[in-house]
Amino acid sequence: MGEKLRGWLILGGAVVLLIILPIIALTGYFGSTGRFVGQIMLSIILVLALIGTSLFGYICIRAQARKWGAGLFIITLLCILAIYYVWAGHLLPI
Repeated sequence: MGEKLRGWLILGGAVVLLIILPIIALTGYFGSTGRFVGQIMLSIILVLALIGTSLFGYICIRAQARKWGAGLFIITLLCILAIYYVWAGHLLPI
């Protein structure tokens, strides 16, 4: 019984860290502290996506799959823009 409960607690914690906190960061419902923690978690998730897509894009370009590589580098640029948006609150500094 304890093994199943531990698994559900880990799954629930992962859902809170990976889904709920980034949503709090985007909405700002729980004040500045909740927004700050959510921004950190969302930034970590986006940086991991940035690293993964850029590495796999480089591998695709080296393997002559240029369309896949270009698409993954576009996703990398979108991740960079998303990180900027999360921290600055606007998309372009205009």
